[in-house]
Amino acid sequence: MARRVTLADVSKEAGVGIATVSRALAPQDHPDVSADTRSRIRAVADRLGYRPSVTARALRTSDYRAVSILLPEGIWGWWDPAVRGATAAAHALGYRVLVQPFATAERPVEEGPRTLPYAGPSTAAAIVASLVEVPTEGLLIFGSADDRDVAEAAHRLRIPVMTIDDVAEDLVLPTIVTDSRLGARQGVEHLLRLGRRKIAYVGSDYSAFYVKERLLGYRDALEDAGVPYRDQLVVACADTVDETQRTYPEFDRFLASAPDIDAIFCEADEIAAPVLRSLRAAGRSVPTEIALVGFDDERAALIVDPPLTTVRQPYEELGRRALDALIRAIGGETIPVRRQLVAPRLVIRDSTAPLGRAGAADSLAR
Repeated sequence: MARRVTLADVSKEAGVGIATVSRALAPQDHPDVSADTRSRIRAVADRLGYRPSVTARALRTSDYRAVSILLPEGIWGWWDPAVRGATAAAHALGYRVLVQPFATAERPVEEGPRTLPYAGPSTAAAIVASLVEVPTEGLLIFGSADDRDVAEAAHRLRIPVMTIDDVAEDLVLPTIVTDSRLGARQGVEHLLRLGRRKIAYVGSDYSAFYVKERLLGYRDALEDAGVPYRDQLVVACADTVDETQRTYPEFDRFLASAPDIDAIFCEADEIAAPVLRSLRAAGRSVPTEIALVGFDDERAALIVDPPLTTVRQPYEELGRRALDALIRAIGGETIPVRRQLVAPRLVIRDSTAPLGRAGAADSLAR
């Protein structure tokens, strides 16, 4: 790689001092540098291929404040609106945002439920350590709330960290997440208001905080309505993050057993899409015979047929709140290592309807 041309190189070639070169190359014409000198120095800089360091200039003028955002590669699209929310909040406060992806891998699991890919070991800690070379004042990471290597790397740099992580259970870094238990409860209560009482739960077999919380929310809603919880109506499917699966074998076997159900709550919208395919293949109509609710309000909720009633995660609000907490930490406030929960909301579409009737769901639930 060719050596970067510096102000000293331009100074030597032009036969003037570095201070004069700096003034001549400033975006605004400096009164202490004549037009002829400025033109000559700029010509020398162009010939040598000099490019100014925007960061160095900003640091010299005390006009550079930046935060970094780290994103796991290639998993789920909901990070986009969350990053937009965080970036808008940062810009409103005069901070620039540096975004960098990091690779992930699953932890090996001897027994028990598998972990989600972005819950596993990653290059995040190495990237955090490399921030010693980057002018950044704080770090927002999607995931890694349980990553002790990340926490240690950040501590060594004395750089505050905030996370958005609904997978980690044992936290070592503060995080902000959607209240999954509340959201699942909202979705199941909607089905109960529609007269549905035989409600199945279709989820994943992953070990993650939000997975457990959503199942708990399902159980909470049933218990409050006096509807018995039945293990046989809970279906755990493998590889639910694999979007190439058109249907899940576990759910297909469940349907083949002719279960007596009138509704299904899905742990996520990405699970609801294969469930809808299986229901259609089995001749079960949605929403007349079986009402269906998802969770997340991702793109899949709008493109399936019928459009999916779902629990919307407040993605942009998560980004804004996480950034706000990070800026407060930069200012010296201690952010406790705990979960901050943000309430989701129900979005009603055509996949739910009162028992025995097709069409949109009751307006009272809106």
